[in-house]
Amino acid sequence: MGFWHTGYIEFHQPVGLDEFVYQPPPPARYVCEQCAQHFANLEALRRHRFEQHPLRQPSLLVRGRAVGQLPLKVMTPLQPADVVVEDVTHSRVNGKAVAPASLGTYLAMMTQEFVDIELGNEGADSRCVLDFRIADEAHLVGVESSFLRMARDHVLTIDAVARFIQDCRSFASALPYCDGVCQYLYGVMAKERAPDSGLRPDQYTEKFLQSTDLLSGFDRPLARSVRALVAFHFNQFHDAELLSPEGPLRHASGAFAGLLQGVPWHFETAFAPSPVGTIEHLLTDQDTLQVLADAGRGLGALKMVADELQVRLRRAPAGYDRLKRALLAVEVLAARDDAASHGQARKLAREWVGTADTSVWAQTMLERLGTP
Repeated sequence: MGFWHTGYIEFHQPVGLDEFVYQPPPPARYVCEQCAQHFANLEALRRHRFEQHPLRQPSLLVRGRAVGQLPLKVMTPLQPADVVVEDVTHSRVNGKAVAPASLGTYLAMMTQEFVDIELGNEGADSRCVLDFRIADEAHLVGVESSFLRMARDHVLTIDAVARFIQDCRSFASALPYCDGVCQYLYGVMAKERAPDSGLRPDQYTEKFLQSTDLLSGFDRPLARSVRALVAFHFNQFHDAELLSPEGPLRHASGAFAGLLQGVPWHFETAFAPSPVGTIEHLLTDQDTLQVLADAGRGLGALKMVADELQVRLRRAPAGYDRLKRALLAVEVLAARDDAASHGQARKLAREWVGTADTSVWAQTMLERLGTP
């Protein structure tokens, strides 16, 4: 039976290996493949790798937005500088090798392609997908011209939107642009309870979000104004300020953003001209127009309409607009010189202490009013 015995050895004189002394093997050593350093156990090696040789995933950013395996729609032409890669040593586009340094120039030439991008470095790989749907410039202008013709009639109905869509049928490559504007208009009609919209009032938020998603790839004045108005409605004041052109919406967004950071309202005259005649005025629902009109006044002018501001606040339904009305009302009440107004301001401010976005403003206001 070779080396192994069957019991026969029990009855015979042992031979061979009689001087063998068993010694335990040396302890296992774990070696880092990056720097050849040795470790006594696997956990120590893992900790060393994590701390000294962290694995960085190759990544692709388009206009500052990280791209993953879910397709990112590209709706407007890219510039080479719009494309940035990080921790990438080699890349392939639809199976073709492209140097990472040339990736931006290569992608900037695409208009109507579905692009699969493979990125890699010495230790990791990743995959990104871009869906190029770049519209013809003439089609984009056509959609904007059709919108302006509809908006200048100052009548927003389902029939008016239907005519706008019909006018845009010939601008095939820009239909997602048209759809994004339409979703916003449907949202405005739902928010204002238009009888022919066929939508419940609460569905306006869904339409606003759909509009923002569709228009996020279009760097056009109309698209930016719609996105700014949606951001302003949802009290995303920093985003609204960045997206808005110079005018009432940008200044109001900046003022409200300042309030939430504890900066008091402006103390002089109105900081912005009337929105009448601007793209925002053509797009804005009535509630937002009223908020912008109030926010365009100086504190002295607002103190003269303090009672009206409180009435509007009491009538405002629960929702995003109520915060903007509360901010204005409390600031004006705090600026008055009578104890009753200050008491009302404290009461209103306390309602917003427990909310993450408004806690700084509310606490600051209570401190201004001498309330711990």
